Amino acid sequence: MSREEKLLLFKQGLQNLYLQNVKKSKSKTYSQYTKEKIQSYIKNPLSNLDNIRDVSNFLWRVSMPYKKIIEYYSTIPLYAYNVVYNSSDWSKPLNTNDFLSKYSEVASRTENMDLQQLSPSIMATALRDGIYSGFIYDDGNSFMIMPLDPKYCKISAITDRNTYTLKFDAQFFDQGNNKEYVLGAEDDEFSQSALWDKVFIDGYNTYKSQGRDYQWFDLPVERTITVIAGDDPEIPLPYFLPIFVSLLDLLDYESLIRSKTELQNTVLLLSKIPLLTKENEPDAFAVGIEYVQLMQQLIDDVVPDLVGTAYSACDVEPIFFNNTNQVQDTNIYTEAIHNLFSNIGLSEMLFNGDKAGSVGLKHSIQVDAEFAMRLLRRLGANIQRYISLNIDENFSFYFHESSIFNLDDYSKRLKDKATLGIGKLDYATCDGTTPYRLMNSTYMENALGLTELWIPLSSSYTQSGSSTEGIKPEQDVDDLSDEGLRTREGNKNGTE
Repeated sequence: MSREEKLLLFKQGLQNLYLQNVKKSKSKTYSQYTKEKIQSYIKNPLSNLDNIRDVSNFLWRVSMPYKKIIEYYSTIPLYAYNVVYNSSDWSKPLNTNDFLSKYSEVASRTENMDLQQLSPSIMATALRDGIYSGFIYDDGNSFMIMPLDPKYCKISAITDRNTYTLKFDAQFFDQGNNKEYVLGAEDDEFSQSALWDKVFIDGYNTYKSQGRDYQWFDLPVERTITVIAGDDPEIPLPYFLPIFVSLLDLLDYESLIRSKTELQNTVLLLSKIPLLTKENEPDAFAVGIEYVQLMQQLIDDVVPDLVGTAYSACDVEPIFFNNTNQVQDTNIYTEAIHNLFSNIGLSEMLFNGDKAGSVGLKHSIQVDAEFAMRLLRRLGANIQRYISLNIDENFSFYFHESSIFNLDDYSKRLKDKATLGIGKLDYATCDGTTPYRLMNSTYMENALGLTELWIPLSSSYTQSGSSTEGIKPEQDVDDLSDEGLRTREGNKNGTE
């Protein structure tokens, strides 16, 4: 295919999706939240759902611990997946040509989804906002999911595999310049081709012509994806809402320590104005005030920012603002961090390089991973629904429950099965290799004859009677206690 043909195919595929009019300036301000305000929101979460999400977005921007926690859970899974053909009657022979054609389409279409790139942001948004709602654009060659503002989305029903149907608020298009998404932007060269989908245009026009009874309109179930972090679809709250007050405490501690550190390095220099010793007048200065001010100006021009200056007729000494409780302040901040992670049930060792040891860490990670896998299964159910409704209902999609922590063990279990002839594709895709890339690679290697050309080198793995027999493998680091780690690192057993 020539470059011109590729460009034509792209132009005939998904057009530019209109997100904003870049010719118009835009501004957005954010509120400063207090603990008292957050606690008032929590008392009535249904009425303050939008406010709570605004707080979550505020913390996402200003609190690094909060950002790291969300990123941690959203990046635990590898988002590796596989697709399997479902036969309704195993007694009938499989039409190989028909099956390969369908399998090729499903594999290529799921490849276009780029799930390993999209999925972490979907999971992170669900944790931050309590819900991820997206509208899918797919023409067979290009695929994208447009995130929808949760403020204007509402779950209306539960469907197959505990997935949800979604309604959208037409009033969204009456806010600011949002009307341009459905009506186009004046004097914009893309105004005719850059509109949102016809579903939104029709929904908005119906609302404007028929009134408030049509304010919320249905989005087609075959083109939406909805993942919630909690278990309440009516009030999908940010998952880490219970620690918002603790996160604000951390911000306060950081500000307090920063202010005290600055104060500790501040000094005040006072200049004494000399008096005439033989005069009995109370204001008999030996130097005129204009000369004092001139000298003061010269001093002000050369002293550092953290040095203050003044002049006085009284005897004074330099004033230092030493903070003798700096260590205590730091300990308070450290304790606050510890309490935060304790409330979440998360090990500090995952984020703190100063923490050492592995006792309990492995089990803590297993709990974290199980929560991440629960969200992964919810996302997988949405992808399965999309494939069944839009591509082919005879194929099942599922994410492997492999993660950055368990890949070695997970792949070993699948390898043992594959050795017995069971689940070869599962083993081949569990590390993130997509079915599409796997089959293309296999097809190419067979065509090139690499199976016969590339013969494995002789090694202890391909020969019997290896000299490594009887050697005890070194114990995995994850299974060692803190003392065991120190023993290995210090070579206390005398081994080389």
